[in-house]
Order: sequence, then structure tokens, then C-alpha cells
Amino acid sequence: MIKVKEPNPIYLENEDAQHAVLLLHSFTGTVRDVKLLATKLNKAGYTCLVPAYRGHGLMISELMQYTIQDWWQDALAGYQQLKNEGYKKITVLGVSLGGLLSLKLAEEQKVHSVVAMSTPYKKDDASLEMRLRHYGSRMGQLIGLDNDEINRQIELIPQYEAGLYEFKRMVDDIMSNVKHIDVPIAIKYGKEDELSYEKSANYIYKQIQHSEKSIKGYDLAHHLMTQGKGKEAVEQDTLAFLAQFN
Repeated sequence: MIKVKEPNPIYLENEDAQHAVLLLHSFTGTVRDVKLLATKLNKAGYTCLVPAYRGHGLMISELMQYTIQDWWQDALAGYQQLKNEGYKKITVLGVSLGGLLSLKLAEEQKVHSVVAMSTPYKKDDASLEMRLRHYGSRMGQLIGLDNDEINRQIELIPQYEAGLYEFKRMVDDIMSNVKHIDVPIAIKYGKEDELSYEKSANYIYKQIQHSEKSIKGYDLAHHLMTQGKGKEAVEQDTLAFLAQFN
């Protein structure tokens, strides 16, 4: 059996940078979701921090010991770390759950700008449970569990009912406050993703009152826009957005 260690945060400092970017990964993803983008941004002159959410990258039984409230605290701690380092300009950028937490940071903290990718405006039990089932199977295979143990892990998902409820409640809370975001924001979605994410992107765009807002769909991109086909266009546009409001 492979011993899996919890992923470490990624901190790429640029000593000359006045501008930092906090990159937040997806639900059931890891820091690897945004590692390539963080490296690209760092080479372009930005300090980049990618927090690791508690439980992510471990067995599903360990992941389910935490809720979205814990992952929010992980994101908030990352923001505070950059602030303590002396950065006055902090852009928050996230994919999926990371996009949600980026919006929440913009609602509650002083951020410079926001990039929200593949960000849902609502969630239901079925879609969250599907993500957990996929995660449980994938992690079980990676760790080297047999099929019986993988199934036993997946059968634990119904015990996470309170965690799913908390997730949905926070999504609703974030969306009810999106209209208060008053910094530049770029909203992105993959055209190869589920259609609900294009609908979500348009919903968020319409709710934002700030004049400096943009929305764009990427022809080749799937849900994890920072990897795979289309990622180069996402990277280029993200760099252009950061430069525009640097």
C-alpha cells in the first residue's frame, strides 16, 4: 500500500513583487490544480501562495473529517499570510470551490482583484456526492486499496450529510453577497464543462455591480481550466488581467 502524505502549500516568492496572488484549488482537488498557473505567474513577477485544504489528497474518510468551514479558514489563513508579509495588493484566484472562496474573500476582506474560474452559483447533494464518490475511488486506487476497501470508504459518504448541507449553505451565503464585491473581477468558464457552469458564470457576472468586470468562456477548457487543453489561453488572459490592474 502506498503511503500518501497530505500535500504541502506552495509558496513562490518574488522578492521584487509588490503584488501577490492567492490561488485556491477545487473541492476534492489539491494544490496541483493551480501549480502550473502559480509557476507561470511567479515567473511573470508575482508572489504566489497556494494553500492546501485540510484532508484533501488523503483518503475519503480523512477528507470527510472536515467541512467547507475548515477550507474557508485555510483560504483565510493564506490571505492573512500574504498580508502579514506586507503585500498591499492581493489578488484572489480560484477554481470551482476555490472560486467560491475567492468571492467570499472579496466580500469580506480587502483584496485587489478577483479571478473566478468554473465557479458554481449553487450546489446540490447529488453533484457533491458524485464528486466524493469519484474522489474515493481515485484515491483508493492510488493508495493501493482493494475494491472491497474502496467500496467501504465510499459507503461512508452518507455520513457526510451535515458537511454537504454546510457546503450548500455557504454557497447560498456567498451568492447572496456577490453584489457587494467592489473590485475588478474576471469570470471564466470552460465551454467543455457542464452547461451549468456557463449559467453560473453569467449569474455571477450579472450580480456584480463593479464596472471593471469581464466574463469569458474557453472553447477547449474543461472544469479544471488551469490544466489540459485551453490552459494557455487561460494563463495569458489571467496575466493580462493582472497587468491591467497592477
